[in-house]
Amino acid sequence: MKKILHNKLLYRDALLCTVMTFVVAGLLYFAFVNLSILDPFERAFKDFKFTDIFYSKRFNKEQRNDKIIIVNIKHSDRFQIAEAINTIAEQNPKVIGLDIIFKERKQEFIDSILKNTLHRHENIVTAYFNDNDSIINNHDYFKLNAEKKGFINLNLKGQNTVIREFIGVKGEDEKEYSFATKIALEADFITEEYALKELKKPIPINYIGNKDVFLNFEIEEVLSSDKIPAFKDAVVLLGYLSDGNEAYDIEDKHFTPLNEAWVGRATPDTYGVVIHANILNMLSQKSLMYRISVFSTYVLAFVLCFFSIFFGMKIYKRNSFVFDITEKLVQLIISVVFLYLALVLLQVNIYINVVPIILLCLLGLEMIDYYEHLVIQLNKKYGWESHLL
Repeated sequence: MKKILHNKLLYRDALLCTVMTFVVAGLLYFAFVNLSILDPFERAFKDFKFTDIFYSKRFNKEQRNDKIIIVNIKHSDRFQIAEAINTIAEQNPKVIGLDIIFKERKQEFIDSILKNTLHRHENIVTAYFNDNDSIINNHDYFKLNAEKKGFINLNLKGQNTVIREFIGVKGEDEKEYSFATKIALEADFITEEYALKELKKPIPINYIGNKDVFLNFEIEEVLSSDKIPAFKDAVVLLGYLSDGNEAYDIEDKHFTPLNEAWVGRATPDTYGVVIHANILNMLSQKSLMYRISVFSTYVLAFVLCFFSIFFGMKIYKRNSFVFDITEKLVQLIISVVFLYLALVLLQVNIYINVVPIILLCLLGLEMIDYYEHLVIQLNKKYGWESHLL
């Protein structure tokens, strides 16, 4: 009977200590977010996700995709771009995606050549950019009759942060499609029904790698070649991939999880057209990342925190000295195991924010000492019973 009572008290203590852990964690988080002196630390944490390790170290085996091809337009003029489009189109690609915006008129004759080129080929997808309340679009002179276009905005928050997610479809009455989504639709990688069902919420980008995992050409190679067989039945993206010294070139370059610097990122690592190519690859294989919801994450964190405290209290009751010398080791093991499991889940396209789970389990073990002091005081004043007394 006494053993049953002790077990009931242990379950109750573990539950109350878990609740106490969540309350303390909430107060610490509130202070962390609202104290201006901690802003640099908050930004550093926002800039870092444990799951970035998966991409920066390529734990997912590098997969080359030769059916998504990138052509580096550098700072070529409009005549060269028009000639490159014509050369590519002659090879019968599925779609030609232009990650370029011709927002103003320049030279009349060259502009007319570009306009005729854009009108000549029906498998071209153009781009536009949502800038707050305005839209940066191709000049009316270059617009097509039945223009197929998509927005090239990559950052969901409009800030210079790490590009981890994308939205494929925006709007209710008037639908807007992202650049990669529109290309995927035109290439028959996905259907419109699929896009409207799956791509209207933020989705983690399933990166397979930087530009090296895609077949890519310089624009000079395209212009100097009569025939490039690789373009046949491929999706060809024309965009900027540096104009010389890539290490110091940050034009249309963004921070992504592919960056080998997990924190304190100083230099953007991936060009915009490569991010579009990664999204397009994900859509072509329908390998969307399933995100475990915030609610489910914290429910799981509560359960795992409870069991961490439950077994921690068992050890603490038997021998507090053993608990003290093994606590840090157990915390290290919990961190490594949970992080490893999160990376394993990424390999099967399941994304979970493992940070709160790890932190709450670690904090829960630390809170056992404080919980004991609390129940001692409650026992003295109110005769409170506890498994730890």
